[in-house]
Amino acid sequence: MKITNHHKGPIGLPDGTVLLPGEPTTVASWDKLKNNAVVKGWLDGKILSVGGSPAANSPPPAPSLLGSDLLPAHVLLVDDTGVSLGEIVQHAHAASGLSVEGWNELDGTVREAKLADAVELLRSEAVAAAEAKKTGAGTGDAGGSTGTSGASGSADAGDKDALIARAKALGIAAKATWGVPKLQEAIAAAEAKKGEG
Repeated sequence: MKITNHHKGPIGLPDGTVLLPGEPTTVASWDKLKNNAVVKGWLDGKILSVGGSPAANSPPPAPSLLGSDLLPAHVLLVDDTGVSLGEIVQHAHAASGLSVEGWNELDGTVREAKLADAVELLRSEAVAAAEAKKTGAGTGDAGGSTGTSGASGSADAGDKDALIARAKALGIAAKATWGVPKLQEAIAAAEAKKGEG
């Protein structure tokens, strides 16, 4: 029979078997020992448990973060780069500044929105990294055409990051959750307004 010691230090049984803390140990003469008054006291006090089951006074498991009912277990960001749902949840939780309990108490739709924001942010980072790889710019000047110097104001429709940067340069409170058409429309409206003034 396997017996587990839940005490801080080792315990010696009357037959000479030493039980180390937290390690289920096979005790060959358990049928005789279980009737010993001292062993019964240890069992009643939850210092020992039979079968390796945890003691009633063991600490509760750490709370885990609630995830998503909508997102898949793995989200493709760009090309062959993806991220696990667990990483998305951790990223969104860190960005929220909430405790684990606070995160878990969020309304489901609010939590899903925060997760969607995290996906868009991670996607933007992945797109920027992929663009840097394609152009060979590394940490250099790949974003130079997205600054305020672009007179025509046109941005590549496939580069959402560039559109967001352009929108922010024009004073638009663009969000990563906005789609490309909405970004283009907001930029066009801001540039038209700027041209009139």
